[in-house]
Amino acid sequence: MKLDGARVIVTGASRGIGKSLALRLAERGSRLVLVARSEEDLAAVAQAVRERGGPVVRTVAGDVTDPGTACSAVEMAARELGGLDVLVNNAGVGLRAPVARLEPRDLEEVFRVNVVGALNFIRAALPQLKASSGLVVNVASIAARQAVPFLGGYAATKAALVALGDALRLEAGGVGVLTVLPGSVETDFKAHARGEPYPERASARRLDPDTVAARVIRAVQDGKREVVVLSRGERAALLLGRLAPRLVERQLVRRYGWPT
Repeated sequence: MKLDGARVIVTGASRGIGKSLALRLAERGSRLVLVARSEEDLAAVAQAVRERGGPVVRTVAGDVTDPGTACSAVEMAARELGGLDVLVNNAGVGLRAPVARLEPRDLEEVFRVNVVGALNFIRAALPQLKASSGLVVNVASIAARQAVPFLGGYAATKAALVALGDALRLEAGGVGVLTVLPGSVETDFKAHARGEPYPERASARRLDPDTVAARVIRAVQDGKREVVVLSRGERAALLLGRLAPRLVERQLVRRYGWPT
């Protein structure tokens, strides 16, 4: 897909992968509607986009779990950009807890953001995307494919998002779906997560959000259906997990420990 002049909505655009995507899309001439909860943070990202020569940037401050936020963003794209070519469902929230201590209310809250929030935007955007033979980009997680201790609830939400996108690809003729499966990314994601605090692991190597954004841009341009973005260690662990799952499971338990 050509991104120069493309009309794009990005959710969760105020920080992390979403912010990096907004900046990289602006550099390629995309016209943007940026969505996040904080109006102040959105304004800062919009200013950075303009400084990089983004031709048009608009913002919508709101919660993705509110269908009204999705409708407002899509209406803005239709009114001010003339339509919509790409929807990036990037907004998400983390959740850490062993399954035995996973609070249903926390899981429900995270499902509302990570899955229902994406669904709200898909439902609102589909008429515009069908008209342009556009694309839905769902930012999921490699946790949807590789079980990790303490992340069962979070992984369940991301697996649901993958399944939602896979079904949409079959149902919405002419609309493409790109699923993004990043590993651990260096953002403030953990500070905003629900459930139990994440422990600090100084040795953990995380991806730069700009690295993820660059891979997503390339996948969009190349018409890919899926892109996996992992560190070297994560790639090796994923491959080994397919060949020797019990060995990898033992290593994961040693690394993350047992619930206390």
